[in-house]
Amino acid sequence: MTFLFLSGILVSCKKITTPTDESKKLFGSWTYDGNTGGFTGAGGSNRFSVDSSVEFTESGIFKVYVGSVQQSQKNFTIELKESIYDVSPREALVYDNGECETFQIFNDTLYLSDELYDGYTYRFIRK
Repeated sequence: MTFLFLSGILVSCKKITTPTDESKKLFGSWTYDGNTGGFTGAGGSNRFSVDSSVEFTESGIFKVYVGSVQQSQKNFTIELKESIYDVSPREALVYDNGECETFQIFNDTLYLSDELYDGYTYRFIRK
């Protein structure tokens, strides 16, 4: 029993690998700041609310909060993937179910993009 408990702790503390030094900037907490895209390009996704924030941990857990209450979490890895937005591979969050989203970070702003035509790009500001 003790062995299983300690094994669980060691696995949950393990850091995921990052394909680039730039992708390490993802880790931490981010406040939702809006979205663009969709069929009209004007945004309108309701995936995140005005008072949402997200957290990406070095152990590969993506957490979504509304206010201070955690709403969801899922596991991810970071890989370089082909993108519908660019000819160059981009850093992508790859979830356990096989879905992925690409991301880019400029200064203190994170852009998380659906890899779908008529998809959305979500903007976050580092906390």
